[in-house]
Amino acid sequence: MSDLVFAFVSGGGLLALSIGAFGVLDAYNKRGVGEKRVDWLIGLYTLGVVMNIVAYVMLDRWYIAAPLALMLLPAERALEKRGTFKRRGAKVDAITGR
Repeated sequence: MSDLVFAFVSGGGLLALSIGAFGVLDAYNKRGVGEKRVDWLIGLYTLGVVMNIVAYVMLDRWYIAAPLALMLLPAERALEKRGTFKRRGAKVDAITGR
């Protein structure tokens, strides 16, 4: 039963990952600058990666899921390039007095 659940979750994740990768590539190549579909595609890529991580953790293969988490870094960078993702945190200017 767990193999069947793994197959469905991982299969759906791989499908979402491969479709969403087009949004990551568009962001890196600065295509579709004002289009919302690129943000949705990057979100779909992220969802696909997370689904694969969850599938491998459910199968007790955390040592495969841990490196997969690194695949989230291109999505973060793509959103930063688009200007839609801003980190929250203390401003360095406020600390240094500038």
